[in-house]
Formats: sequence, C-alpha cells, structure tokens
Amino acid sequence: MKHILTSASCAVLLGALATACGGNGESKSTGEVEITQFAVNEVIMTADRNYRAVSALDTVYLDQYVSLLWPKTLGDADIATLRDSIMYFCFADTLSKTPDEAIQRFISDTSLLTGDGTTEPLYTVTPVDSLPEGVDALGCYFNNVTGSVIELDEEMVTYQVTSSTYLGGAHPMTVIRPFTYDFETGRVLDVDNMFRPECRDSIMPVIVNALARQLDVPVSGLDRAGIFSSQLTYPGQPYINNNTLYFHYNPYDIAPYSSGMIDVAVYPYEVDTFLRPEVRRLFDLGY
Repeated sequence: MKHILTSASCAVLLGALATACGGNGESKSTGEVEITQFAVNEVIMTADRNYRAVSALDTVYLDQYVSLLWPKTLGDADIATLRDSIMYFCFADTLSKTPDEAIQRFISDTSLLTGDGTTEPLYTVTPVDSLPEGVDALGCYFNNVTGSVIELDEEMVTYQVTSSTYLGGAHPMTVIRPFTYDFETGRVLDVDNMFRPECRDSIMPVIVNALARQLDVPVSGLDRAGIFSSQLTYPGQPYINNNTLYFHYNPYDIAPYSSGMIDVAVYPYEVDTFLRPEVRRLFDLGY
C-alpha cells in the first residue's frame, strides 16, 4: 500500500532553462535575447488505499487513489484562492485546512459502498494491504482523483482535475474540471467574470459555430454528428490553453457517453469584443 508522499518539482523557466531565482517576471538580457524567469515551487502528492467490501451477496474490492500537483509558490502571486479551488474541485472539500488533511479525508471515506449513515450499510468495509491476485474487473471498483497543470506562465495557470469512479456497470464515470486562475485578479475564470454582461447572449452562437467547425459539419448537422443540440444551450466550463479559449463539456452534457469529453475551441479573435479588458490581456491577439 502506498502512503502520502511529496517530491519537489523543478522550477519552470519561461523562454529558457536556467536556475530558478528572483520574483514574478524577473528577466535577464543576454545579447539580443531576453530570458524571462518565473520561479515555481510545486509538490506531487499521492495516496492510495485498498478496501475489501463484503455484503450478503458478494465481495468486492475498492481502490481509492489521489495524485495531486500542489502549488507552494508560483512566482510571487497570491495563490490562496487557487489552493482553495483545487481542494474544492478535487474533493468538494471546504473543511480541510491543508491538502494533506483533504487527501486523508478522501482516501478514508468509504461511503460510496457503506452509504451516508442514514440507512443500513450496503457493505462491511475493511482496509487491505493490496488487491488479491485474480480479481477480475467486475469485482474491482475504484474511485480516483488526479490534479495536474496543463498550462502555466507569468499571468495564469490552468489546472485539470479528473475524477473517475467505477462501482460496477457498463463503464466508469469520469468527469474533468479544467479551470484557469488569473494571478493578477486572484480568481478562477468563469463565464460571469470573463465576459462583459451585455455580451453574454452572444457567446452561445460562437460556441455552437465553433463546435460545428470542429466536427466539420454545418450547424444544422450537429444532431447527426451525435450532439444533443437541444442541450447545447449553455457555455461549458471555460479555460485557456495555448492561446485558445476552450469550453469543456463532460459526458452526457451535450452528447452521449461514447462521445467522451468535448472541448470546444474558440479562437480569441472570435470573442475579443465580448471579453472584459482584464481578461483580454491573457491572450495574444496579434494586434
């Protein structure tokens, strides 16, 4: 059985690989090339615990696993809200004061099999050191959470939290929660704080057209392409990656499970006039 561990990550240096030092956005000039340094201190936190669950009808095994890239410092930015957001998106945790405590709570919580305490427990659950050999997939359940960084620069960081649970049935249920944190404003970006209020009604037509372009069909052909167009009435979770604004939809949001995750790519120029000024600076608009 694995235990919680931490290992320091190396510093991210934008523009060149060098030794981390200095504060947010410090730069050095070397000839005609300006090298920007952005000091980063993160740790990888993992935990794993296995359980045997016995009922009157069967015996199953449950593996609960966490892997979390936790930020200690990102330049000189205030990341308190970012940390709170990571714990909420990973664990729906508003009680724990530290990631260690949140991970312990998650790993020790077997209510998926025992219930919430208001009814007779479905299973009697006990920890085991490892899963026994020969346990087939139908007898091995899991509940996993991973949190990782998909983009980081001097102005923002984009995280991706993946939660995947299997408790029998045809397939696991996996949900991804990507989000972008703006260092200057100290907030997680969402539709309300990214776009000017008077432009909210203009966002959905852009998303619909971008999805049709992505699937190489006309807007009228989205249903034939497997999209539930009647459910495509709200923006997905927005996040920024590689100078592109994405709107993320999980399985069943706007398409069947077999379609997987859908991330609609919208180019900055398509929403430039809709963005709040403080959000426009996060994109390279090219003009």
